[in-house]
Amino acid sequence: MNYSFRKLINDLHLWVGLPSAVILVVMCFTGTMYVFQREITQWVDSDKFQVAVPVNGEKLTLAQLRTSVEQETKGKVTTIQIPQEKNEAWTFTLLPTEKQNKKISSISTDKKENKANNKESEKDKLKSYLVNPYTGEIQGDAKTPSVKFFATVLQLHRWLLIENHDIGGAITGTACLMMLFLQISGLILWAPAKLKSWKKSNAWKAGFKVKMDASLKRINFDLHKTLGFYAFLFVTIMAVTGPYFAFKWYKEGAYKVLDAKPISKENNTKSVYQTSAPLSLDQILSKINEVYPGEGNTRLLLPKDSTGSYAIQKFHNGFLSSAGVDRVTLDQYSGNILEIKRFSDMSLGQQIISSSKIIHTGEIFGTFTKILYFLACLAATSLPVTGFYIWWNKGKKDKERTKYGAVSGKPASPKPILARKKIPVDIPSV
Repeated sequence: MNYSFRKLINDLHLWVGLPSAVILVVMCFTGTMYVFQREITQWVDSDKFQVAVPVNGEKLTLAQLRTSVEQETKGKVTTIQIPQEKNEAWTFTLLPTEKQNKKISSISTDKKENKANNKESEKDKLKSYLVNPYTGEIQGDAKTPSVKFFATVLQLHRWLLIENHDIGGAITGTACLMMLFLQISGLILWAPAKLKSWKKSNAWKAGFKVKMDASLKRINFDLHKTLGFYAFLFVTIMAVTGPYFAFKWYKEGAYKVLDAKPISKENNTKSVYQTSAPLSLDQILSKINEVYPGEGNTRLLLPKDSTGSYAIQKFHNGFLSSAGVDRVTLDQYSGNILEIKRFSDMSLGQQIISSSKIIHTGEIFGTFTKILYFLACLAATSLPVTGFYIWWNKGKKDKERTKYGAVSGKPASPKPILARKKIPVDIPSV
């Protein structure tokens, strides 16, 4: 009879939160770990990622570096990543030669033939090396122990280490949708229960602070309520963007809602074949800096054959700077622009689609947003724990109640009848 809308939301918040608690703790905790994975890997494996800058600061030409790396690794360079910082190693990605490919294929075929969603592709054969741009020395494999560790963390975050990624993605994607509901329902429960109290500032104070001098149950309740509010915006963004990487229908729906299209990772643009020799890598790099001047991280995808073109991506690092990626495709013979996509010229919907990953990971506005995401994700990790503790204590309290409403475990004694108040009577003296 007294079942209200708020009671319904409270029950739904509880029964959606309980089954998803363990999965959300795993996802939020691994997400917290992954936020600063780049900084941590470069610190742990600094001997491979960092280089000493010589006094003159002169680097070898790209042509020299490419020739040196290909001779030493017996492979063909497909991608070069040039970091913004001068003391960082460059990353050269290579595809093994045909002879090496056959050897790799024969070894890996038996291991992969029975594994779902793990078909061997060209991407699986690629090898990346960290190279000193000043000396040409290969400092090591780009897949350092710390990089491999965070790759495992990412697999746990996205697929719960389940070999079939469709199943793992369905579980984590559903958990994200449940988290989205928990965020909305939690905000409703966070607000004062009575609408008439909304105009009173005192009614809102409890949602912003933790009463540390109270009981453990009250402190736990306040932590659940306040941390949930402070992390609301960023956790909601994570919950909204998470299913984008798990469900095809969700991704296609995002395209329609935002009126945007995915940017293809494949470069199928052809160069205009000329009789002259292709431009050197250094000439192409000079052209890139003319199109997108200023410092930034540059990713250079080389042409696959004589008809292909250069695909370049450029973006910036910084404490508070947009990490949106600018793209350009150049003719390998003339250096002319075949296609250009400036991030600032894109529609809002296209910017969101093209930046879906860095929006989800918190890299969208540099280190500043990564710090905010780290704190929000850490708070989100605690929410299922504090929420479970609230439910557990409530369950224990309900068990102690009796049909008379006693809390002590014994039936409550009926209320005593109040004695009549005695009225003094004056007795006349004899």
